Amino acid sequence: MELKDILAPLEIELKKVSLLGGSMAVVVVPWDQGDMAMRAKRETDTALRCGDYLVIGVFGLGGDEASSQFLSIPKGIAVFPKDGPDMQTLFFEAVERFNLSKGSAPWVKSLWEGIKESASMDTEGDGEAKFMGSAFYQFYAFMAAHAPEMGRVVGQMSQADRHWIEDLLPYGLVRDLPSREGGRDEDIERLMQEWGYQERLERKRDLGRGTLRKFRNIEHLFTLPSISQEIIALAEDDMVAASRMAKVIEKDPVLTSRLLKVVNSAFYGFRRQIVSVEHAVVILGNDEVVNLAFSIAVHQIMEKIAPKQAALLWEHSLMVAHLTQWLGGIMGCSSTSALYTLGLLHDFGKIIFLQRGYTPSDYVSLSSLEELAHEERETGLSHAEMGAFVAERWNLPEDIVDGLLGHHLPSKAKDICLAVAVHASDAIAHLGALDLDRLNTVAVRHLVPDKMAQLSAEVVAKRHEYIKARVHTLLDM
Repeated sequence: MELKDILAPLEIELKKVSLLGGSMAVVVVPWDQGDMAMRAKRETDTALRCGDYLVIGVFGLGGDEASSQFLSIPKGIAVFPKDGPDMQTLFFEAVERFNLSKGSAPWVKSLWEGIKESASMDTEGDGEAKFMGSAFYQFYAFMAAHAPEMGRVVGQMSQADRHWIEDLLPYGLVRDLPSREGGRDEDIERLMQEWGYQERLERKRDLGRGTLRKFRNIEHLFTLPSISQEIIALAEDDMVAASRMAKVIEKDPVLTSRLLKVVNSAFYGFRRQIVSVEHAVVILGNDEVVNLAFSIAVHQIMEKIAPKQAALLWEHSLMVAHLTQWLGGIMGCSSTSALYTLGLLHDFGKIIFLQRGYTPSDYVSLSSLEELAHEERETGLSHAEMGAFVAERWNLPEDIVDGLLGHHLPSKAKDICLAVAVHASDAIAHLGALDLDRLNTVAVRHLVPDKMAQLSAEVVAKRHEYIKARVHTLLDM
């Protein structure tokens, strides 16, 4: 869930205070001090949990009065309207003051400013801002490339604050950070200043705006066949008759022939030949028919626009689609209908980049932070943002757009289960195994320990080989 969604109840209270011309103090307290803080808060105040913090909205008090109310409890306080116009700004200000109150070194403040800026980028500007500001992979790659310095940073931060850094990095790196501590405080401060955070961020934004401007009017990228849209709309109604679904599919001869060819292939292994679309719908069910129809539609688009490299990406996309459907079921994701499409489209941004002349540094391997940063340096966006942008233009459901946007950074997704499912499936498709060290730290936290009992090395390897064989059968047609 995004920070703004977590803080939404307090944002509503803040708007009421603003309309009345009043004041409000935002008090941030470590979660392990929450019980004491809850005893100190007044009945009229509002409290909620945000990560490792308890956040309390104290109405009608300034900073000094709010501080005296929570005497002897470690805290950070920001006051509306003096310290910011909205809840997210006030929250970050309060957390920063909490950190500084513990005597943190100057470079911690510099790092915090960068993370705060990254986290708030997607709330600015127009509807396209979320695609330009959902991530800043160059910054994350910079942190990953300086593991000893980051080890020193993490080693001197409280446990409650570490997740702001850890959630952006691979688990293998985060696990080893404390043992890789190195450098002096002044060296780290100079390193961050020399990197030029603000300049790089502005360049990324400018590039992103230019890229979206170029792609915005390429209609063949952003128009799904109307048949696909009709099928998706019908499938939302569980009670729709198979005959009605069949009539829509039969309006497109190419879709009809391909659907019947796939249904009668070894991919499904039916003993009797299926000769009617209605029979196929009855046997397969709405969800499976939608998955097939959507795959065929997307592949038709790729046949027109994609370069030769897209063949490898298409095989990988089908692998991830089936793996995401399987893994999302094990994880208990609520949006099961989104799993296949999310997996199918997770790398569609790479295909678009390739056919428009942008070259990902490595379009057939599991994307590292440095490779995502390379895409960002070239275009201002990663393939995750580009794919989400196209999905939104196709009017696909919001959970799919959001899942594509966050599939390399699950902590930024509203539905973390969906994002982790496609993130982990991407790794399994590339590696043939679930290598936790290569996954984002949030994904590992989400999988371990509950889900790992069902995801042994043997189980994952067998499922990978099974799906690979099915996908090859489909591709051979």
